[in-house]
Amino acid sequence: PMCAVEQVRYYPLGDNMFPDMLADLKNARNSIYVEYFIIEPGHMWDAIVNELEVKMEQGVDVRVIYDDLGSISSFNFSNVRELKKKGIPCIPFNPFLALKGTANYRDHRKMLIIDNEVAYSGGINLSDRYINLEHPYGHWKDTGFRITGEPVKKFYPYVLDLLERIFAGKRSRTACNAHISQKVSCAAAHI
Repeated sequence: PMCAVEQVRYYPLGDNMFPDMLADLKNARNSIYVEYFIIEPGHMWDAIVNELEVKMEQGVDVRVIYDDLGSISSFNFSNVRELKKKGIPCIPFNPFLALKGTANYRDHRKMLIIDNEVAYSGGINLSDRYINLEHPYGHWKDTGFRITGEPVKKFYPYVLDLLERIFAGKRSRTACNAHISQKVSCAAAHI
C-alpha cells in the first residue's frame, strides 16, 4: 500500500550514508533496531557499536540481528559476546548449521530503524568496504536511502514479528508493542 513520505534521501554510496546514520543514532530516544546481512568489525561497525552502547546506557531499547551465513567470515560468537558484555542484545538470524538443511533461508535485509521514525535501507551492509575505507574488490558502489514518515511504520511490523520470534520473552515484546500501539495505525491495517 502507498502512503505519504515525509522525507526521502538517496545515497549513491555508503560513504555518503554513514555520517547520517551516526547522526540519527546519536538522536535516538526510544528504540534502535539493526538488521543486516553482513556485519564486519572495523571503523564503520565500531562507530555504530559505540553509539549503541551509549544509547543502551540511556535506556534506549537496542536490538541487533545479523545473518549467520552472510556474516560467517566476519562476525562470530566472540563478536556477539562483546556486544552482550556491553548490554547490547545480538542474535543471528537462522544460525547456520549444515545438517539443518536451512542454509538457503537467509536474511538479506539491511535495515536500521530508529524510534520507528527514521529508517535506512538499501544495498549497504555494515562493513568498511561499503564506505570505501577498504578496497578488496575495488571502489564499492552500493546505494541506500533514508526515509521518515509513514513508510517507516511499514518496516516496523516485520521487525516486530522477527524480534518477537527471536527475542521471545524478553523486553523487546513489551517495548515493541508499546511503540506499535502508538505509531503503526497505517501498517496495522495492511497486515
